[in-house]
Amino acid sequence: MDSNRILISLGNSTDGLEIGMVVAWTLSVNPSDNYLECNGQVVDGSKYPKLYALMHNTPDYRGVFLRGLGGNSTSLGELQGDAIRNITGSFMVAGNGNDHGLGQPQSGAFYQSWRTSGSEWGNNGTPYYMTYFDASRVVPVAVENRPVNKAVRYFIKAK
Repeated sequence: MDSNRILISLGNSTDGLEIGMVVAWTLSVNPSDNYLECNGQVVDGSKYPKLYALMHNTPDYRGVFLRGLGGNSTSLGELQGDAIRNITGSFMVAGNGNDHGLGQPQSGAFYQSWRTSGSEWGNNGTPYYMTYFDASRVVPVAVENRPVNKAVRYFIKAK
């Protein structure tokens, strides 16, 4: 699709959008000056008086996901902190005092490694299991919590 045609279409005053409506923008070029990027910038009251009457700064939507109101969302316009799904697993510990009987069986995020030496429990050379927790065994992991996504830029109708 021709980017210039899209820019011309959004630039006219008959695009059907009300002042203050937010649109997701997938192009690297900016739309017309009828729109301001939602990056927390100050709204110029002399250039955009109708938007200025609604807000003095554009919302800052950089790096956040917009979510429909309702369900588990927070209040309208409020930033909701991140969270992850609950991660569970189990392992059994049994023994008679001489043998620790660790971790048979384990499930979920827990796993074991057979050890024959070490000082973790004052070990005197008796073989034992180390039990570990690793969330990546049951859920996708990264250095952040995120849903499946594609990047867009958000613009607000300013005039």
